[in-house]
Amino acid sequence: MNDAVYYEVNSIKDYIAMIEELPNGQEGYYYRGENRRYATQSSSLLRSGIVRLLRDNPEYYVDAVNDYVREMADQAGEWEREHVLAWCHHEGLPTNLLELTASPLRALYFACLSRTDHSEEPSQAGYVYGFARESTADVTELILENVEMEASRYNLIEDMVDDPRWINLLSDHDTKGFHKPDLAQIPYLIYQAPYKYRGSDEPNGLYFYQLFQTVSSSCSPEFSFEIMQQQYAPSLIVKVSNQTEIREQLHHRDGSASMIGFPFE
Repeated sequence: MNDAVYYEVNSIKDYIAMIEELPNGQEGYYYRGENRRYATQSSSLLRSGIVRLLRDNPEYYVDAVNDYVREMADQAGEWEREHVLAWCHHEGLPTNLLELTASPLRALYFACLSRTDHSEEPSQAGYVYGFARESTADVTELILENVEMEASRYNLIEDMVDDPRWINLLSDHDTKGFHKPDLAQIPYLIYQAPYKYRGSDEPNGLYFYQLFQTVSSSCSPEFSFEIMQQQYAPSLIVKVSNQTEIREQLHHRDGSASMIGFPFE
């Protein structure tokens, strides 16, 4: 994160000008917008509240997803069976998927969203994070090779150890000691889920597939396990001031929250 490029903008005009001058070009990044500053970028499963359940029981995630799939089996079509985690994620179940976008303006929209807790103040800011594409690997095809997702694929660590295709896929990256995956050496895994309804103008869902490991705890008497998780270091950080005005400009410009029709889509 020390190598990140920092910008600060307070208008759509400034933001677009900044995007056009990015060191790696607009297409050199995946983007994520947050309406406040967070110390780390983590999927909903690995945030402090939910991660306690994993530290008590490492099978919690697998059990939670499988229980949900069984309970909702009568509502599962082809898309749900192929994209189990994307389905669960959008139904509100904590997953290890972290939503991204290829559109910097879409990320700007989320950086300027009103806060649900009504804590927004004029002096506060939102943030757009950009993650270098050169640090990522698209694993969608390998994940979806089997329509029925095995439980181990909810995290992927087990598959990586047992399936040599992962080594081939990630051969362009530093994967020394891959028999014991080092999360710091594995690139950020990109997973794409097509929009559920064919023919829709909505974009594909784009996610980081956040890896994590459970290890026996040696220092915490409260929990049996500690969680080691993949950390995301943005290479671009944009502080967005004047959120309220930018949000109004975005709505006026497009007429909807979907951002369809914007440049940089």
